[in-house]
Amino acid sequence: MMNEVTKIAPKPAEMLPADPMVSMIERVAMDPNIPLDRMTALMDMRERQMNKEAEQVFNQAFAAAMAEMRDVPKNGKNNHTNQKYSTLDDLIRTTRPVLAGHGLSLNWQTSINANEISVTAIVRHAMGHSIQTTLAGPRDTGKQMNTLQGGGSTETYLKRYSGFSILGLSSGDEVEDDGRGANMATVSADQYTVLRDLIEETKTDEAKFFMAYGAQNDLHQFPASKFQAAKGQLERKKAQMGAA
Repeated sequence: MMNEVTKIAPKPAEMLPADPMVSMIERVAMDPNIPLDRMTALMDMRERQMNKEAEQVFNQAFAAAMAEMRDVPKNGKNNHTNQKYSTLDDLIRTTRPVLAGHGLSLNWQTSINANEISVTAIVRHAMGHSIQTTLAGPRDTGKQMNTLQGGGSTETYLKRYSGFSILGLSSGDEVEDDGRGANMATVSADQYTVLRDLIEETKTDEAKFFMAYGAQNDLHQFPASKFQAAKGQLERKKAQMGAA
């Protein structure tokens, strides 16, 4: 009849092609004569295949994200050198939306062992693959900081450096304009650790140390151009203490 409503059956969902490896494992699993060790080997092979696929997807997503990444703004300022640099907050605000758009995320894990703080920066993809890098350093024991503040200062410093490092971005501490900014650069994470350890081992008065090199009372902001001189002086003091 003309007034009857014609019912149209919905189209069946389009099926994705079956994974040959999964199909083979299913067939093997149905055969009671297959040894357990062979079944285990097949499962291990499948896991390695999935990990490889996840790594490939990660690499593609990471490359695409970095191609879209804009320069990180420099809202931090070194009061001693007047050099501007990118803060941890600048890094997070700039990179998080771009990374998320490609199924990626950046976060950190922090661990504390006695007076040493270790920070691991991790970039993860939604499919499970991840990369990571770890930096460690002693708790900041500046004169104006209590234990919690010193730990927070070191943790922020390590997060900032490890975050820029794992993404291959510039934090603004590097030498710029053909080396003219060399005297404005601050010590790296490794150089900071070297100086901090030597200061502690030689029981050096920090206020006098900073005054001797015309630096502000923050070892994180110690001028990189004065690192070798400071390191040499502290090592000589350590050697003299050992000889005594």
